[in-house]
Amino acid sequence: MTPWKLIATPLVLFGLFAGACGDGPDPVPTPTPTRDPSAWSEAPVLGGNVTVVSPEHASSVPRSATAMVGEATPRGVCAEVNFQDLPQSGQWFRMAVDGVEVTASSDVYWFLSSQDATEGTICYAPAAGLDPGRHTAAISVQNPTNPAADPRQIVGWEFEVTP
Repeated sequence: MTPWKLIATPLVLFGLFAGACGDGPDPVPTPTPTRDPSAWSEAPVLGGNVTVVSPEHASSVPRSATAMVGEATPRGVCAEVNFQDLPQSGQWFRMAVDGVEVTASSDVYWFLSSQDATEGTICYAPAAGLDPGRHTAAISVQNPTNPAADPRQIVGWEFEVTP
């Protein structure tokens, strides 16, 4: 036998033995969707400046629905809003996902409905989408020139992302 075969054979056998003993990496668990509606908090109250949220509260969406694919249509964690009685329009809206403010993130996109911009949609959509699991989101409407003032409106919701 050549010397390299004497070394290689024990290494191959050790690799097979270690793999058979279960010392390899554990499989990645797949999240199970939450089906029980009582497991979710109360649905958000919409109206005022925040009229629609998506994904819908207590819904389950695939990860691909939370990723921005180009910038032509709203995707991700979104809120449809109107700028009624807001002098600076979009500057009044702040967004958080999973407890982290994302308003100034490069993953936040605005879609305006028209040139006069009386309505729009703000979306947070990381390139890869959100990780599978349960998520929270919130959007607040507050004066950008007086951050200490009470918010005009706060809307929070929960949803689940599946692989």
